[in-house]
Amino acid sequence: MSRSGVTVAAKIRTAAQATTVVSALALLASSVLTASPGAGAETVQGTRAAVRPIRALYVTGGGFHEFVKQEGIVPPAIAERANVVWTIDHTAGTSTNTLIERHKTTDWTKEFDVVLYNMSFSFVVDVPWIERLAHAHRDSGVGAVILHGAVHSYRRSETRAWGELMGAFSLRHDSQRPLTVETVAPNHPIMRGFPAKFETTPEELYELEKVWPTMTPLAQSFSVESKKPYPLIWTNTHGKARVFVTSLGHNTEMIANPVYLDLVTRGLLWTTGHLNDDGTPAPGYAPSTGVRQ
Repeated sequence: MSRSGVTVAAKIRTAAQATTVVSALALLASSVLTASPGAGAETVQGTRAAVRPIRALYVTGGGFHEFVKQEGIVPPAIAERANVVWTIDHTAGTSTNTLIERHKTTDWTKEFDVVLYNMSFSFVVDVPWIERLAHAHRDSGVGAVILHGAVHSYRRSETRAWGELMGAFSLRHDSQRPLTVETVAPNHPIMRGFPAKFETTPEELYELEKVWPTMTPLAQSFSVESKKPYPLIWTNTHGKARVFVTSLGHNTEMIANPVYLDLVTRGLLWTTGHLNDDGTPAPGYAPSTGVRQ
């Protein structure tokens, strides 16, 4: 799969308080993408060849977002940053209420180490279906990476199993506007080197109605509509599963931003236990290649 449509320059802008953000972002990108130079690079290459790549499933589709464009951006970009082999499931097309074939059973848990959800299934309300999916992660330990529209998927259902998987439940979001993001866990491996504050391009801030005690906020933004801050980057532990969530990513401009892709890559590596404390990939899990249908 080619990395089509990735022509958007990095446009995460500084807030007034964050005057050194450009160098911080450069450091962040460098720490995610590069290994030590020289002889050490040969060691990294040899280690990578000796380990099994992370087997990742990318579930996408639904309405309200440019999922076709984003499918051509996210998996290839993460494969450039980490030792990941992708399987793509875009069988839902543009439907927001499709029950995709793969989720009729939990057999998929035997094939993958992590699932990245970048979809909008906001009108799927089937309680047994949603609970089977969420509990499959909980019981198997398969990690989950949940981006933007996937946070609001299944929200109209009576069950809160999806929210429990994420560690938070949201029903609505603010109108689109640039968001000032404040890092609240700078020492977490996912946030190492991230600027203390930065401003995004126009995005939607999801208002979290419920938060589970297993959820750890990593960054937050203030809602001008509800007059309170909400996490927009966080982690959760649900049973055996590690989960990384960000509600950022409504617009493809944000999805294609290299810093956003670095963040999601770190989140994915954290869910599978392959992220060092300094935010770099564990030995053997620096960039590989591979996307398959």
